[in-house]
Amino acid sequence: MRRKRAGHILIKLVAALLIICAALLLLGKYGLSVTRYTLSSDRLPDSFEGFRIVQLSDLHGSEFGADNKRLVRAVADESPDIIVMTGDFIGKNQNYLPGLKILVDQLVTIAPVYFVSGNHDWASGEIEDLADMLANAGVTYLKNEYLPLTRGGESILLCGVEDPNGRADMIRPDELVDIINKDFPDSFVVLLGHRNYWITKYPELKVDIIFCGHSHGGIIRIPGVGGLLGTSGELLPRYDAGLFESGRYVMIVSRGLGNSISVPRFANTPEIVTLTLNKTQS
Repeated sequence: MRRKRAGHILIKLVAALLIICAALLLLGKYGLSVTRYTLSSDRLPDSFEGFRIVQLSDLHGSEFGADNKRLVRAVADESPDIIVMTGDFIGKNQNYLPGLKILVDQLVTIAPVYFVSGNHDWASGEIEDLADMLANAGVTYLKNEYLPLTRGGESILLCGVEDPNGRADMIRPDELVDIINKDFPDSFVVLLGHRNYWITKYPELKVDIIFCGHSHGGIIRIPGVGGLLGTSGELLPRYDAGLFESGRYVMIVSRGLGNSISVPRFANTPEIVTLTLNKTQS
């Protein structure tokens, strides 16, 4: 009798575990979460107090509701001043451009939208078509360049770098930042760049904030540990998701919205990032 009762308990435990695992897999594909950060800086112009940046990254053709309506509604609910898209929105042998056009046509009605490329965008072979579509939709594609964002008569600088999968003759990110600092030595600088290697490769870059993705949150997330797999196959990647400080700047790594490999996202809900900027007095 005791053995039979123990068997029933074991079956129930296994069934419960399977249900939990199925739920975590479904959340990794269809769920949607918002992670909110606040950054305070005495370098921020007074007029940018409360400025809100929403980041989308690594969509890889995923959809959240018909025509991505759930995603658009979630972005709108954040009341962003700008929306930044940090790469990997299309891919090789995938017809993602029509769906992406529907998405960006909706995003530009919420706030100005800025885009930088990812490795899959370049690998798709459709980078020129992507650039044309974004331009026609009113999205600013930053190709190793920068521009001012103006508010209340004051400005900060937004710069964006192409993914290293791009053309061989591109200037390096540190070269772009050197140009910015030469022309505008005291400006608050926000950099958009797809890869999540900034703190290891460019720890002293003279910017204030870097938005990136690429990591997919480590694909499989372990509670209390973090991501299990890097997108290059490494185990327990350090910069998998979250906010990190280099001592010179803050780096925000998005877990992204989609996936590009056969291993499914697990315990890893697709993520929208919102950053609110605050002014602190020096």
